[in-house]
Amino acid sequence: MNPNSASEHMELLAMLLDRCPTTVEIIPGDATSWSPDSTDRGPYHPFLFIDGNLGVPQKVLYALYPYAVNVFNVFRRACLSSRETPQASSCSKPTDLLESSSVILLANPSHQTALNARKRLVREGTIDPEKELRFTSSLLSCQHCTKHGELWYHRRWMFAFSQQLSSGESSRSSFHIPLASLQQELALIARACELYPRNYFAWMHRFICFRSVVRCHPIGALLNQLSDILNNEIDDIKRWIECHVSDYSAVHYLINLSQLLLQFQGLKWGLYHHSTSLVRAYPSHETLWIYAYAACLMPVTHGEDPGEFLEGFVRPLAQLRSTDVPTDDDSAQASQHAQRFLARRELGLGGELGIGC
Repeated sequence: MNPNSASEHMELLAMLLDRCPTTVEIIPGDATSWSPDSTDRGPYHPFLFIDGNLGVPQKVLYALYPYAVNVFNVFRRACLSSRETPQASSCSKPTDLLESSSVILLANPSHQTALNARKRLVREGTIDPEKELRFTSSLLSCQHCTKHGELWYHRRWMFAFSQQLSSGESSRSSFHIPLASLQQELALIARACELYPRNYFAWMHRFICFRSVVRCHPIGALLNQLSDILNNEIDDIKRWIECHVSDYSAVHYLINLSQLLLQFQGLKWGLYHHSTSLVRAYPSHETLWIYAYAACLMPVTHGEDPGEFLEGFVRPLAQLRSTDVPTDDDSAQASQHAQRFLARRELGLGGELGIGC
């Protein structure tokens, strides 16, 4: 790609990203794959922009990436020099850094230098933190971007800054999400988890959101405002696990959430019954066995008798492996999981489950 075309395409893509599209998708191939007729080029060629949804051909993006990095480095050095040397020439227009960094982050959301440059522009007032939150929402609608923990951290930093809290490195201690933004944030996370299965960073972000709400509000007031939200959250995550029985990150999240909310009365958990019913239905999935074992250790499950599950299901299944009865691979795997479940109970193990954050 020649420099003139690269410059034009970078400016166009940056302009489209600045509109904070509803969704962003990196699509296979190049522009010819989506606009084969060279005479019928739309105003956003080589990109697709339809009803607020942005499509970026993969080959075009990756061809732009090294050019955007070079532009970013040049103007970043110029800005740093102008800050350190007052008599030096003033920094170029911040749009140069904004445009190049937005393209860089779409291609490489873990580019820490680009993220830090945008944080600096937010601190200086060049970027509105609310606009940056919308920009990260657009990026996190892209499957490629949802798996990058640095981008989720950047989003928490923006919330912290917009709330005039500490912007130090310990974002978890300073992060606070307003109640008015909670439901919108949960919807963003849910989409990210759909786009990228077993998305650890998205589930962790979800947990940090709820933890910030718990820590920043009095318990009594919180329960009055959030009892319905919390019960809906429990039900939603249960349904999620039912549809994604191998999602260990979702299980980890639900167990951690139950620990976080132990002091609240009136929440409808039912984790033991839920987990054991899933184990019965899908015994070859190790994630569900870990869920059941962790659930039986939780105080919120006290009063639920595990005897029938242990004696009527787990022990017979565990003994299946030691018999001469032919078994298929799934049955053999389920029997092995049952043996491990019993061994953990006998030894009283819990730490290896990763419970707690």
